[in-house]
Amino acid sequence: MSSLLKKNYQLPLYKGVMFGLGSFVMISGAWAQDVSSEKPLFMPKRDVTVLYAVKPENSSLLQSRKIIFSGDGNRLRVDGPDNMGIVIVDSAKKTATVIANKSRVYAVVPSKSDQYGLFLDPKMTFQKKGTERIAGVLCRDWKVKGPKGSAVVCITDDGVLLKQEGTDADGVEGKTVALSVDYSKLPEATFQIPVGYQPVKLPQHKGDTPTLIAPNSVAQPLIPMKAKAADESKGLKVDADQNPFITPQHDVDVVYAIAGAMPGLPPFHQRMRWSVGEWKQRIDSQGVDTYMITDYKKQQLVVLNPELKKKTTMPAPGDSTLAPGQRPAGDYMKVGEATVAGQHCNEWQIVDSEGNPNDICYTDDGVMLRVVRNNIPLVVALKVNYAPQDAKLFQVPSNLTELAPAQ
Repeated sequence: MSSLLKKNYQLPLYKGVMFGLGSFVMISGAWAQDVSSEKPLFMPKRDVTVLYAVKPENSSLLQSRKIIFSGDGNRLRVDGPDNMGIVIVDSAKKTATVIANKSRVYAVVPSKSDQYGLFLDPKMTFQKKGTERIAGVLCRDWKVKGPKGSAVVCITDDGVLLKQEGTDADGVEGKTVALSVDYSKLPEATFQIPVGYQPVKLPQHKGDTPTLIAPNSVAQPLIPMKAKAADESKGLKVDADQNPFITPQHDVDVVYAIAGAMPGLPPFHQRMRWSVGEWKQRIDSQGVDTYMITDYKKQQLVVLNPELKKKTTMPAPGDSTLAPGQRPAGDYMKVGEATVAGQHCNEWQIVDSEGNPNDICYTDDGVMLRVVRNNIPLVVALKVNYAPQDAKLFQVPSNLTELAPAQ
């Protein structure tokens, strides 16, 4: 796909991975233009989601790309293929935020400052042509020329580009056409970083690894794990009434070290507080204001940011949590014992919902102290304090505004 005179804009997300966006060009300048001149609008004037069919450079195969535009003209979001990642561009802040879904990390980088839209800028010449309908929407054709490249584009009166076909400055031909157009109002979360993703600083030199900007900045709920069928040759299978408690049976306050989101990143700390009376869990990360409260009676998770006076409510992850005194069903294979953070625990081999075998060390009263997969520690308790937990710690303040969760 050609982007007229503009080269592909690809951001290295981390070592060995490139998050390519075809030839969709990220921008950082304002969208301002001389509305009295004979030119189309460069960016949409209202919220819109467009699914494009894209013919990449040097390829005969069409690919789909979804681009979401905010009606204020300051932000756009490009969703990568196969839900690999997202790029969010904010022209007011002059930044592009690159998000990797698989690794649950993101990086904020400066965006280009000399471009005004995905394909167009005021330096080009425009010649108005006829009209046509694309994806059921009426648009105006324009002949567009730059110093070397040229193209035909079709743009709606409110600034939505529905077609672009032409040759760029290097003589590479390409084509983009809209498959669908949705003018639905966009929730604010559309242009926000998903909850639980970690910020990273990208490597500056070849061979370097990315580093967490704030190692203690991310809170994620710690989900009790239930057993599936296990390999009896690798441990001692116990009777169901001897299965371990997998949720705490007493009020407890635990500080955990959590493995980084990908190799090379340091661990980060989380503080988990559990109230048996409330049957609630609270997860905090040091140095930030965002924290999580999970109500296991209501099966509800709330992410709170008191500083911004915002909250997001969503279903609690995992299966329904067992009531106090109940042991889980399933095959639990006891594979050993250990002492973690000064507490004795029994180690159990458990197959999680994705089929991965894990060795999980639970105390006799259901406090998870360690999770190991493929001999790699993923979660390790650093400090355990049994003490009554104040019910106020698990209350959601009434002055917070609800924010829709990011999808």
